[in-house]
Amino acid sequence: MNKNRRLAVIDTWFPWKLSGFRYWENVEIHVQRPDTLFFAAFLRSDEFPAPVLPFAQFQSVALAEKITDVYCVFLNLTLSLLGACTLPDGSRIAGGDETMNIRPFLSHHKIDLHSTIYPGGGLDLGTKPEFLSIAASGCKTIFTNNTEVLTKISSSIYQPVAINTDLYHVVPKQWSRPIQLIFCAFNYPRKGFPLLAEVFNRLNADFHLHIVGDWDDHLHLLTNQRFTFHGPLSPDSLTALYQQSHVFINLSSSDGLALDGFPTTAALDAMAAGCLLISINPRNDHLVLASGNDYLEVSPEAQTVVDALHWVRDHMPEARQLAVNGANTVKTRFNVSEIVKAKLYYMLDRY
Repeated sequence: MNKNRRLAVIDTWFPWKLSGFRYWENVEIHVQRPDTLFFAAFLRSDEFPAPVLPFAQFQSVALAEKITDVYCVFLNLTLSLLGACTLPDGSRIAGGDETMNIRPFLSHHKIDLHSTIYPGGGLDLGTKPEFLSIAASGCKTIFTNNTEVLTKISSSIYQPVAINTDLYHVVPKQWSRPIQLIFCAFNYPRKGFPLLAEVFNRLNADFHLHIVGDWDDHLHLLTNQRFTFHGPLSPDSLTALYQQSHVFINLSSSDGLALDGFPTTAALDAMAAGCLLISINPRNDHLVLASGNDYLEVSPEAQTVVDALHWVRDHMPEARQLAVNGANTVKTRFNVSEIVKAKLYYMLDRY
C-alpha cells in the first residue's frame, strides 16, 4: 500500500444505503483504506462507519489532511467537479452542477481525479461523446462497465458493479410451486412495468409475484391478483425477500432517454441471494454473464418471458442449477472486496 497517497471520496447524496453499489463500495473503501475521507454535497443520515463531511469543506480539509487523490462515481458528478457541464454549443450534461467545480484547486495542488462512469448519472443514450472526452482529459483513471466508454476512452479500465456478497448471500430454499417471482425497481418508464403486468396476467396459480418499489400508480394494470406489493424496502428487508424468492425479473429497456446497465444492481443483488435472473439484455452485454449458464435472456415481448417462466416451472432442477451458477459468478466477478481492491491499486498504488 502506498502510504504517501491519501484518498478522498466525493458523492452527491450520501451516506444513502438505497444508492446500492455506491454505498457498499464506499464502506469497503473505508475498510481497505481507513484514512480515506468522505464528502457529500447533500448529507443523509444512514449509518456509515466513517464521518461524512459537507462538500463545502472539501478544499480546506483536503489541504489540512494532505489529500492526493479524489474519487467519484458517474459522469455528471465527474463533469461537475471539472466545471465542464456545458459544451460550447450549449448542450448540458443531465444532472450537472457547475457550482461543484474544484478543477482549479485540484490542478493547483496536483491532486488526481479518478472516476467510475457507469450507465445513468448523465451517461444516457443521447449523451454527446464530447462529454466523455472532457472526462478522459480531466481524470487520471476512469473505470467503467460500459462498452461505449471502453471504446471511446481507450485508457478506461473495465470494472463491474460492486455487490455486497456478504449481505446478499445464498441460503437453502425449496424450489416448489408456487414459484416466487420478484420485481424490484424504482418507478421509471424504462423499468418495463406494463410489460411485467402483461406477462403476469398470463400466468396461473403456479406463480406468485412480489413487487418492490414505488409502483402504487401501476398496480391497476394487474388483473392477476396473486401478487404482494411491498413498496420500497431497505437492503436488509430486500435480502430476506430475495432469499425466499426463486426468480428475479428484469424487463428494463430504453425509454428513449435512458438505458440501464446490464445487469442492473438490483438484479445482481438478487442473483447473489440465489434468485435465477430472467432478463432483457438491451445492451447486448455478454462481458460477464452468459445466458443459459448464469441467467435466462429474453426479448422484450410478453410471450418470450412467459415461455421462460413456464420453462422454470417445468424444469425446476435445471432452473435451480442456473441460479446456483449465477450466484457463483456474481460472488466471483462482482465481489465488492475484490473490485475495491483493484480500484485502489489503479488509483493509488500502481505508480
